[in-house]
Amino acid sequence: MEIDFPEWDMDSYVMMPACAYNGNRYKRDNRPYPPMYKKDETGIDCDVLMTDVPALNPDGSGEIQVTSGDMATPCVGIYNREKKQGFLLFCEQEVKGKNIGFTLKAGKLAISYPASRTDFYRFWFFKSQHIEADKGIPVENGEEVSSKYKIVTFPCDSMACFYDNFFKLRKSVMSDERAPSLYTRELWDLMEKHFNEENYSGEYYAEVSKIWQCGWVGGGMSNYALLKLGNDISKERAIKTIDYMTSHQANSGFYYGRVENGEIQDDSNNTEGMENIHLLRKSADGLYFLFKNFSITEVKNEWKESAKRCADAFCKLFETYGRIGQFANVETGELVVGNSNSAAIVSAALAKAYEFFCEEKYLHFAKKILEYHYKMFEDTGVTNGGPGEIMGAPDSESAFGLLESCVILYEITKDEKWLKYAETVAKYCSSWVVTYSYKFPETSEFGRLGINTVGSVFANVQNKHSAPGICTLSGDSILKLYRYTKNEEYLELIKDIAYFIPQCVSTSERPILTWHNPQRILPPGFINERVNMSDWEGKDKIGGVFGLSCWPETSLILSFAELVGQEEFN
Repeated sequence: MEIDFPEWDMDSYVMMPACAYNGNRYKRDNRPYPPMYKKDETGIDCDVLMTDVPALNPDGSGEIQVTSGDMATPCVGIYNREKKQGFLLFCEQEVKGKNIGFTLKAGKLAISYPASRTDFYRFWFFKSQHIEADKGIPVENGEEVSSKYKIVTFPCDSMACFYDNFFKLRKSVMSDERAPSLYTRELWDLMEKHFNEENYSGEYYAEVSKIWQCGWVGGGMSNYALLKLGNDISKERAIKTIDYMTSHQANSGFYYGRVENGEIQDDSNNTEGMENIHLLRKSADGLYFLFKNFSITEVKNEWKESAKRCADAFCKLFETYGRIGQFANVETGELVVGNSNSAAIVSAALAKAYEFFCEEKYLHFAKKILEYHYKMFEDTGVTNGGPGEIMGAPDSESAFGLLESCVILYEITKDEKWLKYAETVAKYCSSWVVTYSYKFPETSEFGRLGINTVGSVFANVQNKHSAPGICTLSGDSILKLYRYTKNEEYLELIKDIAYFIPQCVSTSERPILTWHNPQRILPPGFINERVNMSDWEGKDKIGGVFGLSCWPETSLILSFAELVGQEEFN
């Protein structure tokens, strides 16, 4: 099936849920993982750069070829800014066991049954010879092959209007029941035991690697759930984690983002010329969760002083550059890479600083920074650069951070403007959340386990897998949004997200096997981040996991701490 758009505008906004935003129209470079900006690519207003993901060119030319497995829901959305017109096409995942294909270029959208790509995206080796081509489907003479689809057009004059329509229609073709709630006391006990036996370094809670990373993947965040719900040992270790984070703070006021075997490291991914750079999102996450911890325990003076220094550092950064950006020099506070929503959660942190210290300047900067980040999103329809290993690619992590800030600003100020912003951002966030139960190959591990993907969350357009949970939040801002608006769709969204995660916990009774040869068993309490619906790592990796414990464990225990037990949630 082909659809022509005779009045195509090269500035048209193209959205494929969790796959392309504004057509992914950034500069691209085919560089190895983990990619990083080079020194001569940096600057306050530098070009946004990403790896060679499926994308249109910056001028709107080029072509995107993907399959339904690359998307959170099989959909193509187009917002013609000049004509003020919106278009949404929704369809099914597969036909006769093969994913549907999508090819989009200026003025034309082609849907193929099944996918028949000539251009492939592969993660580790990109466009190399290691590609297993798409295959057709056998049909009998006279056999009819069909698939449901829905096309909607509508007047559209803003990103808010576009995502409002998407949010309402996102389950109109592919809509499955989510998994049941598996939140039990036994599951909490398993996760608490896992964190204490495998994730505690002797000084702090981290991932199994014991590498300290403030924020992002859980450092200074997982301890909040353990402090709130854990036993005496967990509470003691949670407090030690706060001690550790606040004692590893640079002269700039930002927290050191990475410490391995006692050695302070930067976030440069060993890129020459990028020494001492710091992913600002890490300090923003750390500061926000520091105030969460303050709300449930006695606060030490050194913690207060540390929080104030970090809050002041963010205020100074914005006052100096008029933006927050993605990377700064951790020692000097100098901004290195701008043009990113990576640290959008910082407005929530500064609003909490205002609440705790009763200093107006923190609320002033919280508002100014949130206006800046929201306008970036409103103008482009993209949030970008949240993770530290995607450069400036579009991502959901910065989006959920932006949502957190909108909701916290509304909570504190009661200004309806922030609530309106929050609703638009939440609807954009929903585009990263899987709406249906993907049909995994029966021979895959997730096929064997019957994993229901409704509610899994894609992190970004580079790492093309969905995952168990938001990296790295419970999503309680969505639950709060439901309370403030009484819109049941928000309640359904956060239930989808939260109920998905427990399916991915390996247990003694229900072990999860890895894709290695020979296969390994994930130990009890381990959650791997991979929910591979795409063949970005190869067709044999669909529905499989590698053998490591990952950040979704923090998302799960935060869900216990901030969602489970809430009357509306259950």
